[in-house]
Amino acid sequence: MHTGMWSLIAKGSAAANLFISVPFVLRALGPEQFGAWATLVSLVTFTGFLDFGFGNGTMNLVAAAYGRQSREEVANILQESRRALLGVALCLAPIAVLVTLLVPWNHLLGMYVTATEGRIAAAAVLFSVILAIPLNLANRVQLGIGRGDRAFRWQAVGQLVTLAGVVAFAIAHAPLSVLTALAVATPLLASLANTYNLSRDPELAMTTQASSRERSLIRFNIRREGLMFFVLQLAAALAFSADLPLISIFRGASEAGAYAIVQRLFSVIPLALSLIWAPLWPIYRQALAAEDHAWIVRTLRRSLFMAVIFAATGSTILAADFGSIIDLWVHHPIAVSGIMLAGFACWCVMEAAGTAIATFLNAASVMRYQLVTSCVFAALCIVGKVWVVARVGIIWIPWVTVTTYCLANVLPLLWFGKRVFFGVFVRKY
Repeated sequence: MHTGMWSLIAKGSAAANLFISVPFVLRALGPEQFGAWATLVSLVTFTGFLDFGFGNGTMNLVAAAYGRQSREEVANILQESRRALLGVALCLAPIAVLVTLLVPWNHLLGMYVTATEGRIAAAAVLFSVILAIPLNLANRVQLGIGRGDRAFRWQAVGQLVTLAGVVAFAIAHAPLSVLTALAVATPLLASLANTYNLSRDPELAMTTQASSRERSLIRFNIRREGLMFFVLQLAAALAFSADLPLISIFRGASEAGAYAIVQRLFSVIPLALSLIWAPLWPIYRQALAAEDHAWIVRTLRRSLFMAVIFAATGSTILAADFGSIIDLWVHHPIAVSGIMLAGFACWCVMEAAGTAIATFLNAASVMRYQLVTSCVFAALCIVGKVWVVARVGIIWIPWVTVTTYCLANVLPLLWFGKRVFFGVFVRKY
């Protein structure tokens, strides 16, 4: 509950940043460049898989070791994870330089600004993504050892500072590159402070002299667990975060901007629910290590039921009062089809149920089943969205997500669910 309270504060700060900054940036840049800004900022989510899943893998391993009361193992896992993530960041840095220099960002984003302006904005996003790879490790470790409140405090600070910076510079009519850099780079200051705070923890700083065999085993487990999460994150990025880049390419930045506003409005529902999933994931893992199966089943059922009720109620309100909410929010009329709004509302409910189950499966390291269903879902989803955006328009995009999710995830769960859960409860963690 303590972690959940701070998670609520952090998500509330993120929601404030998400909603309050939009009208200011829209007025400062205009509809076209706002669409480009929204697309660039969304790339941070799209490229979240570039840590190769090591962050989530580390959290699982840390939570399991903590559940077994093995503090020395936690410290050694943290040390090996830091080395792995720093290596990933150093390998990606030269690639980011080449991508920044060679890709025609102004044409790719469908906006009429100078090539230099688009390149600077893209560089800010790419290098923020790379810096986040080692800096976000502290959040994962703190969640794994039951200190998620500390991570969420710093996240709240980062979001509020980002909001203040973006709004202040938008009022001053700063260019696209400056507003993009503020939106994606400022939260990293909080991550840096959190990383420093974790490094001063005496319990985690004191590693034992592990043998080379033990260190090799830890590295192997981090890579094995991490690479599986990498594929899951990549599939999710392709399925969920490619909407705005696809719209920018096929339909232009103006339509991407309108879609981004609708997407951000409905994102408040998964954002609110994530305050439950973030602390619950490592607690599931600790409970599995302690073999407290009765608590797990009871918690999973309750969280699934509550998530569906909350998402159904919230999405219905957002869809029914969309016009009034937009008038109060951006003070700019947006013509949105009821078909699109119904699709977003339906997807919110399905996403809530799916995330409740996926949180448990991730904690239990049920990877092969999820890898198959997620890859099939991503392939169907991206092909369907490309066809719909290019041939029909943007109003059917959420319905593509709903349909492909039913085919690739709901049906297999109904068929294989009992076998999957039986395998979890007979396994040792």
